[in-house]
Amino acid sequence: MEENSSFEYEKKNGYVVITALKGDPSVVEIPGMLDGLPVTELKEYLLSGKSLETLYLPDTVKKIGRYGFYNCRSLHTMWFGSRFTDIGSGAFTGCHNIRKLYVHMEGQDSGIKEILSEIGEELEVVLSGSVEAVLWFPEYYEEGVENTPARILMTQIHGSGLYYRNCFAGKRFNYQEYDKRFEMACAQENEKFLLELAFGRLKSPWELGQNAREQYELYIQSHYEQLAGLLICGQRQEELAFLMETYPLDRSEKAVYDHILGMAGKTGDEGTVSMLMEYGRIHFPAGRPSFML
Repeated sequence: MEENSSFEYEKKNGYVVITALKGDPSVVEIPGMLDGLPVTELKEYLLSGKSLETLYLPDTVKKIGRYGFYNCRSLHTMWFGSRFTDIGSGAFTGCHNIRKLYVHMEGQDSGIKEILSEIGEELEVVLSGSVEAVLWFPEYYEEGVENTPARILMTQIHGSGLYYRNCFAGKRFNYQEYDKRFEMACAQENEKFLLELAFGRLKSPWELGQNAREQYELYIQSHYEQLAGLLICGQRQEELAFLMETYPLDRSEKAVYDHILGMAGKTGDEGTVSMLMEYGRIHFPAGRPSFML
C-alpha cells in the first residue's frame, strides 16, 4: 500500500488503483499519474458518504468500483473522460444533487449511459474534445401503482427523462433520436428546461439535422423574451450576445428589445446593459430629424 498527502493507492501491473481518500474535502481531484503510472481504477466505496461537491476525474480512469460515490449527497458537478469501460453497480446511488457533467470525449463512445442510468434528476451534460455538444436530460422517477382488481403492482414512469436516457446504441449516443423526443418533452417538461435544451442544441449543433434545428429555433423565437430573461438572471452575457446576434430582432420588435434592456437594468449588471445598449444602437438606430424649408 502506497500513500501521499491525499490518497492511499496500490500499484498493479503498469497501473494504479486509488483505494482511499484522506479527509473529507469539498473538491476532489483524482490525479492522472502516480509514481509514473496511470491511475485507471477507483476502488469500491472509495468516496461513499463523503461531503465532496465537485469531482475531477482524469481521462486515464477506466473503472469505478461498486458504490464508489454512494450517498455523496452534496456532489453537484463532475468532470471526467470518456474512457470508462466499467462502472460498478450502485456507483451513483444516493447522489441526488448532481446537476452538471463535463465529459472530455475521445472518439464517439463513452460511459455516459451508465452514469445517466443511476441519476434520475435533471442533468446538463457538456461534451468537449472529439464531440462538442450540450445535452439536457429531464428528470424522471418511477412509481409503483397497484392494479387493485388484478392485484398486480405496475410501474408508472413520470417525466420524459427515461426516454431521453435511452438514446444510446451501446456506448454511442444517437443525437437524431434525442432530437426526436422534443415534442414529447414539450408536453411534459417546464418552460425553463425546454429553453435550456433547445438553446444548448443550437449553441453546439453536433449532428443537428435541419428539421430538428427548425423545431428548436421555432421554440426559441416564440419564447425569446423568456430565454433572454433566463440568461440575464444567470449573468450569462456571452450566451445572451450569441442569442441576439444569431437571431437578431428586427425593427418591428423594438418593444421586445426595450423589455430585455429593462430586465437587464433591474439586475444592475453594467456589462450586460452596456452590451445591450450597443446592440440597440446598431439594430435600432434613432431616426434622423427632418426639417421643412
